Amino acid sequence: PPGAAVPAGELTVKGYAWSGGGREVVRVDVSLDGGRTWRVARLGGERPVPGRAWAWALWELQAPVA
Repeated sequence: PPGAAVPAGELTVKGYAWSGGGREVVRVDVSLDGGRTWRVARLGGERPVPGRAWAWALWELQAPVA
């Protein structure tokens, strides 16, 4: 839930990104501090064949939490 407290250590955040218009998702940027800093998430799952875009992609980010 928004504003939930998490213990210090490493946090894994997962989700999916949707590109719209049939375009491939090529990058997902995630902010854990309200937009002050950004980290690039790792794209997972099946990757589209070149020239054949999928509308969504799974992503995952592991980040240290103070």
